[in-house]
Amino acid sequence: MTYRTEQDHWRRRDIADAASGYSRSRTRVVVYANVSDGDQDRIRTYLAAQAGARDWTIAAACIDVGPTALPLHQRPGWREAAKLLATDTANGGADGLIARSTAQIADTERDREELRSQLDEAHAFAVYLDDEPLTRVPPARREPFRVGAAVVDTTRSKVAKILAVNGECLVLSRPVGDPWDALVTWCRPATLREALSLTAIRGTDGDNGPEVHP
Repeated sequence: MTYRTEQDHWRRRDIADAASGYSRSRTRVVVYANVSDGDQDRIRTYLAAQAGARDWTIAAACIDVGPTALPLHQRPGWREAAKLLATDTANGGADGLIARSTAQIADTERDREELRSQLDEAHAFAVYLDDEPLTRVPPARREPFRVGAAVVDTTRSKVAKILAVNGECLVLSRPVGDPWDALVTWCRPATLREALSLTAIRGTDGDNGPEVHP
């Protein structure tokens, strides 16, 4: 593996970890929307709240406003977003972007291909909220959570260990950062791979790690 290829490999792994909530550092994202006049404040607030729920830091909110969608290279908001995605976070850039849908950015096949190319070259991830599947388990089918088990807080896209169960509320923690509360309906059991990823960043604090159920 050449030096450049190895760099790309680790950069891609770091971005994948960031998108999944496994990163040691706060994930930086660009909020992007292409909206009609008058909707920009509402959409910006909504996207910012979604980023905050995932414990992501907003590098910038890039909003294009207009009655019709322009090609990507003609939108000033997208040009700013693309520049941040191509810039390393140490220099003020972003790991990925969050938007309502793919169509908000690219509504033609040509633009979609350009979008995929830009994200790939920048090694950046993208989260499209309207395209995310609904994965909540009906209460009747949900098994009770236990202290010590590993779960995924879907509102933050983070794997965590259960410290306490208080009725419909869980107290969750990770090896880094402060504990937080999450509703049971927000959470699902972690897969084996997700649970092991939490153990991998545990370090040497003496904890035996989360309970893992294959």
